[in-house]
Amino acid sequence: MTFPARQRYDVVVLGGAFSGAATALLLRREAPELSVLVVEKSRAFDAKVGEATTEMSGMFLTRRLALWRHLELDQLPKEGLRYWFANDRVEHHWQASEAGGFVRSAVPSFQLRRDALDQHVLDLAVAEGAELARPARARAVELGRFDHRVTIERGSEIATVGCRWVIDATGRACFLGRRLGLIERNEAHPTAAIWARWRNVRSIDDLAARGPVEFARRNLSSRRLATNHYMRRGSWTWFIPLGHGETSIGVVFDRRLLDLHEQRDKPAAYLEFLRQLSPCQELLEGAEMRREDFRFYSHLPYVARQYMGEGWALVGDAAAFLDPYYSPGLDHCSFTVEATVEIVRAEARGEPIAARVEEHNAAFQRSYRRFFEAVYQDKYYYMGEADLLSASFLLDTAQYYIFVVIPAYRFHGRFHWEPVLGPKPAFFNYHLMRLYNRRLKALAELRRVTGEAGRRNAGRRIPAYFALDLAPYRMALRGLRLWLAAELDGLRLQVKRRFSRRSPATTAAAAPAATAPGAAPLSADER
Repeated sequence: MTFPARQRYDVVVLGGAFSGAATALLLRREAPELSVLVVEKSRAFDAKVGEATTEMSGMFLTRRLALWRHLELDQLPKEGLRYWFANDRVEHHWQASEAGGFVRSAVPSFQLRRDALDQHVLDLAVAEGAELARPARARAVELGRFDHRVTIERGSEIATVGCRWVIDATGRACFLGRRLGLIERNEAHPTAAIWARWRNVRSIDDLAARGPVEFARRNLSSRRLATNHYMRRGSWTWFIPLGHGETSIGVVFDRRLLDLHEQRDKPAAYLEFLRQLSPCQELLEGAEMRREDFRFYSHLPYVARQYMGEGWALVGDAAAFLDPYYSPGLDHCSFTVEATVEIVRAEARGEPIAARVEEHNAAFQRSYRRFFEAVYQDKYYYMGEADLLSASFLLDTAQYYIFVVIPAYRFHGRFHWEPVLGPKPAFFNYHLMRLYNRRLKALAELRRVTGEAGRRNAGRRIPAYFALDLAPYRMALRGLRLWLAAELDGLRLQVKRRFSRRSPATTAAAAPAATAPGAAPLSADER
């Protein structure tokens, strides 16, 4: 076949991983009259972060892309979210405070090998008639009004094609967004990530089966198949099982609270951090890190000022990324792909789309701003407090189910494009979430200055339920009770701070302590 097969396409998609492949797949399935070219720079996809779905991205994979067979054969089911908290009294998982599901999740979600998923979706797009240039890359794009020219390089060959739509799905490279000057770093959320894949990580379910009877008996679902989070002030560490027996382990941290990003030998700092992080060391006995897979991002969040224009659009990570906590990345990919495909198809039918493009840009911008301010801003300050972080987890998750997941499954009966907190009526949820997020941070800081940080991080079991019945309302009530209890206890701490002299515990909390490389000083109860 000549390169390219034609001189003009209806749609050129830059990037063939999940977002680009899904866009091409849906366009070819639902508008087969449209010609689609996918330009992918890699010869083969590598592993990447984005290994866990939520309930909504799980719905997109199953009900929109029809990937059930692939997910059942080549990926793992996900059993919700699970959080572990420790202090100086905790060495083993059964001693830690734990929050998460204790019965099977009733809504499909998955733990993913992204290289396998990306390749499978791209193969489906090609089977549906999308043309693929690989390995190839875009050298330049000249934008017009629904009339663009894309210059493509493949080896020594260079060609220029015309197109009506150009879709940027190049991920963090943000090819089109950077050239248009649309990408802005979110400096108010200075988070970084460091991670690798591991072999021979022990199963937490096997540890539970050989531990105290009460610890194993309480759980009917698999703890290992959850996304396990090991929490501390300033950071969280993920353990995600992958379908080929490996485990993804990564640390996400706020650079104001930890300085892992400043360590010269980052693999050594990463390993030392994990070695001192209770109780996850139990899982790493005999495990081996794949050093060739080690990755580091010095700054995570960014957003485009505009998602779509006259015949161009940004989808997935090419438009924005916020934080991997709660695994919203594939949600964002799914929402942007769905919305973009709908608008491209409408324009191809000759319908006016100016108002829809304006709504598209406003909804995704609003979603990013609200999501950051209500969920993520300064959250890392209270991640080390079991009851405070669990309260936000339960309240956040309950609202996600009540206002997003349940409507999609029960009312729409299909995947809906509007992003989380994007609709205008979500302002009430936005203000409520922003309120308790600020209060939980203030309570955590109060505990630190009074020498009581981390005291609730041992021996508690806080259940959550991932289902479409009354479970989200039960989670919301449980989260509210935890928040109220913390506020009442905060009154006691206010009195303690005002009328007591500095106690030895308070002095110890303020003094530097021996920590892992990159860690901020901890109070005695946090270590």
